[in-house]
Amino acid sequence: MRHFVRRRNSVLTAYALVMVVATPVSAAPTQSGWSSVTSLSGGWVGAHLRVVLSGSFHNPSACPYTDGYIVDASLPGAQLLQAILITAYSSGDQVQVIVDGCAQGRPSVIGVDVRKQL
Repeated sequence: MRHFVRRRNSVLTAYALVMVVATPVSAAPTQSGWSSVTSLSGGWVGAHLRVVLSGSFHNPSACPYTDGYIVDASLPGAQLLQAILITAYSSGDQVQVIVDGCAQGRPSVIGVDVRKQL
């Protein structure tokens, strides 16, 4: 019985170690500074929207592409986020994007704040 308990504990320890090593590290959501939308693009293979801002670029998850942020079409609320960004671009308002993880190899937008241009 003692051998079984020791073996079971070592198996559980090994399993826990594998889970820690195998689990990807996720950066905390990061909020950009206030800036203007300088470019929007979308289409090709999905209803994704790429947005480029005039401010400094935030890439907390080290996504491979740094040419803008992506609003992933599969994200709940993607249409709302896209509409906010398109409206801000059209009106010249400033935005802050909240990014978390990667989509299409770029930081994934999970939230947007808007304010009137100062």
